[in-house]
Amino acid sequence: MNNQDILIIAAERGLGLGLAEQFFQRGWRLFVTAFPGADTTSLERIAVADPARLAIGYIDVTDREQIEELKTALGERKFDVIYLNAGIYGALHQSVLEATDEEMMQIMLTNTFGPARLARSLLSFLRERGTLAFMSSHRASIAGNVEGGLELYRASKAALNMLARGIYADQKARGVTVLSLHPGWAATAMGTLDGRVAAEIDVLTSVTGVADVVEHYRHSGQHLYLDYQGKPLPW
Repeated sequence: MNNQDILIIAAERGLGLGLAEQFFQRGWRLFVTAFPGADTTSLERIAVADPARLAIGYIDVTDREQIEELKTALGERKFDVIYLNAGIYGALHQSVLEATDEEMMQIMLTNTFGPARLARSLLSFLRERGTLAFMSSHRASIAGNVEGGLELYRASKAALNMLARGIYADQKARGVTVLSLHPGWAATAMGTLDGRVAAEIDVLTSVTGVADVVEHYRHSGQHLYLDYQGKPLPW
């Protein structure tokens, strides 16, 4: 039996739910969070086989006031991996010219500053040589942006990569690994824009690959920017 512990932030649907199921099947112990008020029926179903290995908490990563509540819920737990999955696509227009201040604030708080702030707040719950993983995107690559577009989403994820690097710089003496992971263009509501576009891979392919990458690189002591197949992405 696997004796590893993982905290997954934003796991009630999509890739977060898929990751929860994947790590549960691999024998990990899980603490997962959902957005306050969200339906957690799918998460509860995962735990039926072994309820002691999955606990559920709640947090909106854009609300700093909820951080202390989550920390209280975590109690004395320690984790080998903390996975920050929260994210949104943002406004469909994706244009800095069209974006309202509210749209810019929402995507940056949800995709960037909220996850990074929460990650720093949870460092005391990470075991020595533990791993922080962030759900990034290949769209975060500055070197790889040759076609333009998706300005809001790209900027939010590129900034997340930068803040992840800052956490790594501060924590590398502890042997902490930081992973910025692109899960592939998966068939989730977000990935398909609620059915407007076709995805490239299914959720199982994505989360199986992401879990493989986490398990393989989690003791590397590096900050790595990789896709779900373990392929390095250009910064």
